[in-house]
Amino acid sequence: MSLIKGLVLLVLIHIPITLSAYQENTERNHPGTRWGHVLVYDHLRDQLVLFGGSRERGSYLNDTWIWKGHKWKEMHVEGPSARGFCAVTFHKERHTIILHGGRGNDRITNSDTWEWNGSQWKQLEDKGEYKADHHQMVYVDKEKQIIAYGGWNGKDVIGDTWIWNDTWKKSDEISPPKRASFGMVYNHTIQKINIFGGLWVNGQYADLWERINGKWQAIGGPYDNSSLDHHAMIYDEKLKTVIGFGGKDYRRQMQNKTFNIHNDQIITLTQEGPSNRHSFGFTYNSKEQLGYLYGGKIYEDNNQIALGDFWKWNGSEWTKIE
Repeated sequence: MSLIKGLVLLVLIHIPITLSAYQENTERNHPGTRWGHVLVYDHLRDQLVLFGGSRERGSYLNDTWIWKGHKWKEMHVEGPSARGFCAVTFHKERHTIILHGGRGNDRITNSDTWEWNGSQWKQLEDKGEYKADHHQMVYVDKEKQIIAYGGWNGKDVIGDTWIWNDTWKKSDEISPPKRASFGMVYNHTIQKINIFGGLWVNGQYADLWERINGKWQAIGGPYDNSSLDHHAMIYDEKLKTVIGFGGKDYRRQMQNKTFNIHNDQIITLTQEGPSNRHSFGFTYNSKEQLGYLYGGKIYEDNNQIALGDFWKWNGSEWTKIE
């Protein structure tokens, strides 16, 4: 083989390898587009943790990412199986993130419980009694335990309240009507849980509920607010109020409203910021006093499109990060 032919062959072989490596490194520096993932703030390590979700219908991910120092880092660790629509919260006594359930590939609803300690996942329970996806859970400071509610158990929408204290136990308290894909958040100032909206088999909710001292009570009628599902809410410690965003209404129209709960009503604050979407990650960094929102899903020509943009909320306006 001549020197010229050898060089040409080397170039032809080398170019695809270089492009492939570039694409791989680009992907590793950013979680990419997705919906149905969880995004939660790690209070001890001052970082955001993102897990799972989906880029296309019926195909879930199992990757773990952290956001710290204004950059993303993928954590190449073993952990929960591929899934989306899990419930997640930071446990202030254990100083770890607890993750439960979620929908896996083949539409399997999980019942396992996992713990993230900042560097690795540990399975705490394999097959628990509480099986759910599209549910929510929060850590309640006063009770020093996790409260979870609702979701889809693989066969039906459910409306039970569950308590986690090293293992799951169904509470005998009277709970709100069964629902999934609702907004739920813990108000640290007055130590109560707020629930807004959601879906059940035959409709959509517009009601508000709160849980104080182990008791649920309705604070808004079924038609007091605009119905909503697949939205998310945080507790803004600077404003001392619950902040919600996005979701879809009863006409399945994507929303881009940022709202709060004021005098037991849903009040729109702004429609400037992230575009219309649902099934995104939303969490609050208490050190920075900023809300962070990542990704989500929209519909275009009846196709589901995953988003990968990243935003922060400072209490009055949104700023796009990347």
